Amino acid sequence: MSINYQEDIKPLEDIGISDASIALHLSLATLSPIPCSTVREVLQESGSVIVDPASGSKSGPLISYYQTLAAGSADQVLFAYFLQHSFGSGVDVKTNEYPRSIQWAQATAGLPSSLQPVALKIVDGGGGRPHPNVTESDVVAHREQFEADQAASQAEREARENFDGKKTRYDELYNDHIAPLQIQPGVTDADWTAALNSMADNFSSPTVE
Repeated sequence: MSINYQEDIKPLEDIGISDASIALHLSLATLSPIPCSTVREVLQESGSVIVDPASGSKSGPLISYYQTLAAGSADQVLFAYFLQHSFGSGVDVKTNEYPRSIQWAQATAGLPSSLQPVALKIVDGGGGRPHPNVTESDVVAHREQFEADQAASQAEREARENFDGKKTRYDELYNDHIAPLQIQPGVTDADWTAALNSMADNFSSPTVE
């Protein structure tokens, strides 16, 4: 699936996001949002999060990891959000959108190796990452290609409009100078030459009515 400049890059560019951040987002964004039901299913089936059916309390390796994070740190805040969102009233995690794409990757980057496959399986629930390894240079190249395509399209439109205008002028002059020769008796080569020269002389000077 290719990157679309107008859909994937320009909206972020328009709100002032840097090319480096856009590249990072595209590299980490999932194809679609991850359903919270998928997050819960993967975490519970893997035993990463165990929900006590009586009290609703949560335990397991992921909860233990969360508890090791510095209180109030960016990683802890993000984990708290994702866990609460996924096990609470959330519908999906918009890891396909900026900045959730980067935040999810940031939150899961420090997971112990035993939990990394779980994180990857959750990402698969959002269709995986269709644009891995996008660089800042790639973002610039997509922009430049789009601008070049726009310029070529504009030049083509202008050339077509210019041709249409010239064709209209040609038809007017043909009707004025050439068409009458079809019904005039005794038309000579000199008459044709004069008509053609008159067309040429008047081509760039439309008749003012």
